[in-house]
Amino acid sequence: MKKIIYVFVFALLASCNGKKPAAFSQDVLNEKFLTLDEESITFKEILAKHKGKKIMFELCASWCAECISGIPDIKKLKAENPDVVFVFLSIDKTVEQWKKGKERFFNIEGDHYFLPAALKGGYAKGLGIKDVPSYMVVNEKGITALGHVAESIDPRMKAALSK
Repeated sequence: MKKIIYVFVFALLASCNGKKPAAFSQDVLNEKFLTLDEESITFKEILAKHKGKKIMFELCASWCAECISGIPDIKKLKAENPDVVFVFLSIDKTVEQWKKGKERFFNIEGDHYFLPAALKGGYAKGLGIKDVPSYMVVNEKGITALGHVAESIDPRMKAALSK
């Protein structure tokens, strides 16, 4: 009986990564972001831009202390995974705050976008994101390899990036 309980607990813990959707919902795909040139781009277009590549998404803000303190870890992950595309999505309150924050804190090579709807839009709601920072890895097939992770040092992120 103990073995059955241990197997059940192990299986439960192993599945704690959350549900991995086979595809993103239309609400997520149609969410509009702004480029650094302040042009509109959808999440679907961001995925298409990097089709066939592994992508690490970070949802962050320049007012978020945990986001800023995680930057060295993200830089290390980026150096260890040169073939991975790093995409930074900001929920700062204004475009001006986002651009200042990018220059001051998030000056990391990669794609940078502003999410005007912040945590109230289809992207955050569709992915179950309630706070920042939030990290996600999308594999080469365009599906989630690792869902919402709250810490840049989460060992599951390193594993998802190296698969």
